[in-house]
Formats: sequence, structure tokens, C-alpha cells
Amino acid sequence: MHNRSFIRGAFILTIANIIDRGIGFIFRIILSNMLGPEGTGIYQLVLPIYFVSITFLTSGTMAVTSRFISEERAKGNKKNMFKILKITFLIVLIIAFIISSLLFFNAKYVAEKLLHEPRALLSILIFAPVLIIVASSSVFKGFFQGVINMIPASVSEIVEQIVRVSTTLYLIQLFTGATLEYLVAIAIFGISAGEIVSFLMYILFYRREVKIINKEIPYDGKEWDAFSIAKTLVITSIPITFSKLIVNVLDLAESLIIPSRLVVSGLTHSEAMSEFGKMLGMAVPLAYMPAVITSSLSTTVLPAVSEAAALKKWDTVRLRINQAIGYTTLVAFPAIILFLALPEQISQLLYPSSPGVGAFVRAISMGSIFAFLEAVVASILHGLGKQNVVLKNSIIWLGVCIIGMYYLTAMPQLKLFGYVYSFIFADALILMLNMFELIKMTGLRIDYLNWFIKPITASTIMGIIVIIIHSKLLTINVNMWINIFLSIFTGIPAYLLLCSALKLPYIEDLRKIILLKN
Repeated sequence: MHNRSFIRGAFILTIANIIDRGIGFIFRIILSNMLGPEGTGIYQLVLPIYFVSITFLTSGTMAVTSRFISEERAKGNKKNMFKILKITFLIVLIIAFIISSLLFFNAKYVAEKLLHEPRALLSILIFAPVLIIVASSSVFKGFFQGVINMIPASVSEIVEQIVRVSTTLYLIQLFTGATLEYLVAIAIFGISAGEIVSFLMYILFYRREVKIINKEIPYDGKEWDAFSIAKTLVITSIPITFSKLIVNVLDLAESLIIPSRLVVSGLTHSEAMSEFGKMLGMAVPLAYMPAVITSSLSTTVLPAVSEAAALKKWDTVRLRINQAIGYTTLVAFPAIILFLALPEQISQLLYPSSPGVGAFVRAISMGSIFAFLEAVVASILHGLGKQNVVLKNSIIWLGVCIIGMYYLTAMPQLKLFGYVYSFIFADALILMLNMFELIKMTGLRIDYLNWFIKPITASTIMGIIVIIIHSKLLTINVNMWINIFLSIFTGIPAYLLLCSALKLPYIEDLRKIILLKN
């Protein structure tokens, strides 16, 4: 276990995320085209209920399990590691059973009274029991993150995605001509099947990990009593749970508020559902594609920072923070420039039957950097035990988003773009507040040159190159798929060469990661 580094863990998880999200993204495009804008809108109504439940059950316990197991690992105390895992399991299973039961037996009320969409009932009935499995998987996931072993999560997520996609596509083909209610339910059933298989994978990986821990980690250190562990886990996980839950509460608020406010702006209910599906089901996943990598950094930086902080190695803490933020901007800025340069072209290519997605992609991309950075910074603060700060700032973020959603979405001249502008402002605000706390605690210095100036310069030049190549290929009537592919994959090497010429330090780090030298 001695060679499990933060950078290597991030690399493994990033590759897995690229494969996982790549499959998921292609599937999302296929599913969106199969369901159409209205079906996608119903799907987007159901998902927030699912994700709110998962977040409530998993986010806090997963982050806390990861943090405390990484600290005990750093101290070399495997007895506490296993004890933390067992008690977390017990707590999570009890809560999961309660939430699953409440949701299952009140599914009709949720569908008809909260979502105002009776066609969501069957989907809720399908995913409610699976919440127990998802909660159990999250404990394993937190454990593996704590020992900085990203392979189990990586493999399990890829297998889960394959099972989900294959099951959903097979059943949709089998039940061709089914109503939107049943098509959406099939998509939810596919998610459930993937989660069950993922849980079985985690069990297999855990058995192997136990042998490694028993061989390499001693019993050294003071043993926690069970009550202290349970109390610490609950108290520490509550603010993390609620800060993560706030994001899903916003998703739920979107489902409850946006369609009705769009009707106030002058759209019919069907038009409102279509616009809702275009933005939340199509544009947001596309514009936030860089999260494939930034989410890996968020996941791996938490235990890495916790481990270094537990040993009072503050230089290492600052180094890992610098790396996490540097890698985020290295990846995010070129993706943002690409979406600003060719939003309509990329969107029309992926969603040919849904005009107007490109305009949403452009608007969201203009402020997406704040969301990418905020996710990483919040994860670092969780790793440093500042979960209450993150919760406080997240509540401010939620308030700004909901106010913008309610008032700006109803304006005929803005509609959904008003909401886009409000959550961009909210992302920027919470990033500033969390960054201030991080600097105050760690003494971190903002590296304007390497975090922002150099990658933005290289990305802008890359964007110009991509636009020129795309325009030249248009004049000779090259197939649009080939055009976009050649434009982008000419721009990416150009960007990397420009970063190297500008002596961006993370390019050398990237070489080491690829060669597994770190």
C-alpha cells in the first residue's frame, strides 16, 4: 500500500471516469433521442428524487469514512479501520431501510402531489428498494478511497455503467412502442440493475483488500470505542450530508419550480417540459463534461489532504491543493473554449432533433469554471474538517439559485437563461467564500500565472485554431462528424504544445502520471 499516491489515484480514477462517463454520455444522447424532449423532461423530474435520496444516505458517510480511515491508515491502526467500517455499515443500513420504505409507500403522493407528474409513479416504485444497495456500496467506496485504492471504484463503476446501458437498451427495444411512462421506468430499472452488480463487485474487492491490510498494517494506536466512533461519524457526516444534499435539493427545486415558472413566462406545459429537458437533460451534461476529470480530483484529494493534515505535513497539504486546482484549470479551460467556439455545431451533431440546445451550452460554459473549481475546493475543506463552513456557504448558494430560478425564469425575455445566469453567479460566490476559508487555514497562495493566465492563453489560441480548421473544412463540405473530430483533435495537441511552451508545470506532472512515475 506504500505506493498508493494521490496523483496515481487521481490518474486511475480519471481514466475510469473517462470510460464510465464516455459510455454514459453516449447512452444519454441515445436515451434523450429515444425519449424525446418531453420524455427526457419526465426522466429529469424523477432523477432528482433518486439523487436526493442517495445523497442523504451516502455523501456524508462516504466522505467521513474516507477521511477517518485515511487518518487511521496514516497512523498504522487497522483495528480502528475495520471498526469504523462496521459501525458505518450498521448506521447506513438502518437509515437506508427507513428512507427506502418511506419513499416506496408514499410513491403515489410524491409523483402526483410533489412532481405533478403521475407518469413518474412506476419509476419511483422501482428505485426505492435499490437505495439500500446503493447505500451499502457507498460505505465500501468510502473505505477504498480512505486506503487510496481507486481500482475497486473504477472497475465497479465501469461495470455498473455497462450493465445499466445494455439492460436499458435491450428492454427499450423489447418493448418498442411503450408509453413514455414505461420507457422512463425502463431507464430507471437499468440504473437499479447496474447498482446491484456494482455492489457485488465491491464485495469481491473488499475480500482481497482485507488480506493486503492484514499483511501490511499493524494494530498500533489507541482503539476507539464503538459509541465514540458512531457519535463522531454522525456528528461529522451531518454537515457534509446537508452541504451535498443542497445540490440535490436544487435539482428537486428545479423539477418543482421551473416547469410552472416557464408556463408563467408564456410557454405551454408541453413546451416548458421540452425546454426543461433540453437544458437539464442535454445541455448541462454536455457543458459539464470536464467534470469527468475534476470529480476524480475531488474524490482523491479528500483522503490525500486528510492523511497529510493528520501528520501535520502542511507543505504536503499545500502541494496537493496546488496540484488539484492546477489540474482542474488545465482540463477545464480548453473544454470551455471548445464549447464557446462550436456550441451549436456540437449540439446539433449530438441532438439533431432538439434545436436550441447549443444556446444553453454556450451560456452554461461561460461560467462552468466556477462549478469545477468549487467542487475541488469544497472536497479539500471536507478533508480538513471544515464541513460546517462548506455547509454554511452551500446554504447561501442554494438561496441565490432558488431566488434566481423563481423570479428570472418567469421573465419572458430570459426564461431558462435567467436561471443559468443566477447559478453561475451563485457558483462564483461560493467559490470565493470557500477559497477565502482555505487560504486562511492553510496559508495557500493563489498561483494566478499557472492556474489561470497560462491555460487561458493556450486555450484561447487553441480555440482560434479549432474555428479556423472547422471553417476550412466547411468550405469543402466535409462530413460534420469528421469535421468536428478533426477540428477538436487538432486543437488538443496544439493546446498541450502551447502549455509546454508556456512552461506550465502540470504538463510535466501529467507526463509522470502517464508513465506512472509518481
